[in-house]
Amino acid sequence: MSEIIEPNAPESMEEIEENEKGSDVEKVFGKLSRKNPEKVTEIMAMMGVGSMGNPLHNKMNEEHITQVLDLATKHDEREYNVHMSNQDKGDKQTTSIRRYSFASFIIITVVILFMITTFKSQPEVLIPILSGIGGLLTGALGGYGFAKSK
Repeated sequence: MSEIIEPNAPESMEEIEENEKGSDVEKVFGKLSRKNPEKVTEIMAMMGVGSMGNPLHNKMNEEHITQVLDLATKHDEREYNVHMSNQDKGDKQTTSIRRYSFASFIIITVVILFMITTFKSQPEVLIPILSGIGGLLTGALGGYGFAKSK
């Protein structure tokens, strides 16, 4: 079998030593590449050196960067608008819950006052009605408190 010779490979030890007169890092990479070329490729990939980068990075120019920044700005504005609309919906929902609660309180109060004035002379009818309304209100408030605690 014939031996494969690289075109730019140094042929003698003197040429190797001349090529390694650079920095210490270059010397280390030179020695390591002769002993274990797979390890050098792995180290270069971890450091981000060499041809392991994204090929589109070389083709990007100022217009592309400007477009990316514009898109990021628009994205942030949209997220802010969505957040604000969700917050507005939450405020409206809280307001409507308060209105319904207040209306329910007024209606229940009017019904209780009507029952008391109507059945004032009939305690045998008024006591069970007020007991039932009291139990209903107690159960509703207990359920509301239980749901709030979760």
